[in-house]
Amino acid sequence: MALYVSAERIKAAIDRLGNSRSKRTTLFDFLIVKRSLAIKQSDEAAIAESEPAFASALDELGRTRIADADRYFFNPFAVMEESKSGFRPERYRSNGTNSTISGVPWQSVIRLTNAKPRLASLQPGYEKHLKRLIHAANNKPLPRLADIASWYWRSLDIEPLVAGLGNDQERMSKLSLEFVNRLRLTPTEIAEIFDTNTHLSEVGVTMFSPDEPTPDSYLPGKVQSTQPAQENLTEVSFDLVTALAAKNFTILTGPSGTGKSRAALKLAEGLQRYYIESAKGSLFAFISVGPDWTSPKRLMGFRSPFGKERKTADGLSSFDSYDITEAVRLVLRASHSDAADTPHFLIFDEMNLSHVERYFAPFLSLMEASAMVDAEGNLALISSDDLKIISMVLDADDATTPEAEAAKAILAEGRSVIFPANLFIVGTVNIDDTTYMFSPKVLDRAHVIELNSEKPSSYLLSEERGEPGGSLSISVADEILKSAIADREGKKNALTNPATVLDSLSSHGFTADEIDAIRSNTIAVLDGCYDLLDPIGFSFGYRASKEIFVYLSIWIGSRIANGADKGEILASWANGLDRAIIQKLLPKIHGNRRTIGDSLIALSAFLAGNGGQDNPAAAYSIGISKRVSISQDRKVMIVENQFPLSRKKLSAMHDKLSAAGFVSFVN
Repeated sequence: MALYVSAERIKAAIDRLGNSRSKRTTLFDFLIVKRSLAIKQSDEAAIAESEPAFASALDELGRTRIADADRYFFNPFAVMEESKSGFRPERYRSNGTNSTISGVPWQSVIRLTNAKPRLASLQPGYEKHLKRLIHAANNKPLPRLADIASWYWRSLDIEPLVAGLGNDQERMSKLSLEFVNRLRLTPTEIAEIFDTNTHLSEVGVTMFSPDEPTPDSYLPGKVQSTQPAQENLTEVSFDLVTALAAKNFTILTGPSGTGKSRAALKLAEGLQRYYIESAKGSLFAFISVGPDWTSPKRLMGFRSPFGKERKTADGLSSFDSYDITEAVRLVLRASHSDAADTPHFLIFDEMNLSHVERYFAPFLSLMEASAMVDAEGNLALISSDDLKIISMVLDADDATTPEAEAAKAILAEGRSVIFPANLFIVGTVNIDDTTYMFSPKVLDRAHVIELNSEKPSSYLLSEERGEPGGSLSISVADEILKSAIADREGKKNALTNPATVLDSLSSHGFTADEIDAIRSNTIAVLDGCYDLLDPIGFSFGYRASKEIFVYLSIWIGSRIANGADKGEILASWANGLDRAIIQKLLPKIHGNRRTIGDSLIALSAFLAGNGGQDNPAAAYSIGISKRVSISQDRKVMIVENQFPLSRKKLSAMHDKLSAAGFVSFVN
């Protein structure tokens, strides 16, 4: 006669696992890796869709059998009572685990090869790092081994396994043992991760049943809220996430009231909720820039000799203190070892109320330098002398805060506080008589996203407001940003030839010829843009070309993560280049009619696929005799109606130039 773990028992197991001290994804992903290695009977396996062992492991540990593509997989450790999360859509089969184990905290546990697909294996001595990787530092109970075993055997006939065992204690012990054997869990792994007691004193819970339980009987459902509609923090801006993943500094511009602050805060607050079980403190700081910020002191704080008396390490008295700002606290929280792969956000409201180049100077310098130097170098966001004072002040206030712990750890290890790879900066700007225009130095280091105003009916008559560039689920946004953090930590984009970054598309199934076609067309477009912009003083250098290629690579990867297939990408990749051009090349254009002339119309014509002999022509005149033109053999036609965003912006800028005699990208 068939025998199953009952729905009541599985549901109780999920409730406890979701409220254990395990971080929301790490234990689940570690178990998937272990099962993949066990199925393949090897010390290494690819954690990718192409690996049958991984696909089987993910199905065994996560598949729900619910006829809903958005609830295809389920992570029992990720359930939060208020949101009933834990589900993963079918189209994200391989994205979660693959991205997670690539993060910095996993490097002491998982070794990944550089081959495509990358092979995962366990690092020597990994077991001593498991507890710190998998468990959050809180007082919640350990996950029970019997609970994850109950989940693993859901909807499977276990009668052959427990035949002859007469009581629940023996049956559950047998299921736990068989689960351990199937995943080849070692005694040390079990001791570090699980509570091994079977805990059968569950009042009113039937342990086993002759009837197969249905997933709807033990899985959380979709919450039907009776409250007024609130901001949906599970869907965020595709454009903003992609821009931040490509470069961790993004400027949002547009008329007042277009949702610039909303887009940034929604991403930050969505991830704050997503990390509710593991985050130590706030993942973001919202900073209102003042019109009197003339130096970095308002942002980075300053030392003061008039603090409370304290004893230094050598027993001497000191009155040194430090005015610790929210920005400093966030930088330290982001520098905490437990948060190395967790995105943190500095959000600046009205960023250009003061000269950005003055108060933001330390970040502008280290934004580039941190990609080339290590924490042991001489460049620092916070000097070691200042950090000593900051650490004393933080310890005196509360030594258990993550920023206090991070400051002590950095000092103990002799490191400097550099620009953390997991710190993302978003600035909102308006242009009027009270603000300052950005210099090329600032624009060159950022992606600029313009948000346009909408007709009232477009948002008053719709149930939800759209997101810039389309929507992205918060879980996929997290994966994309985590991957970007790992790339920065590994200096993956520090390439001699940035065009080679597109070679990474081979991991998504693109052939060498397909990659070369994208690369050669992109180079041809950049060359044409350069030749048309250089004569009017807006040439661009290596950094802009590099960041356009990085952005295009990430845009394609993000589209795939969001469910697009290779065919869709091959037909639409130029849309990613369109966004890169409007975010990286056009923002620096400004000037009067005499300086710019008809160059904007010429550039728009070139982006439409025209040459200098076509109508409209990709050509313009400077003065009386000089003519700038794109020859007919250099026309670039990728698809019909290509680069619509850039051409629309160029047309609007030309109209403004004709009407007012002066124009800039940010109006």
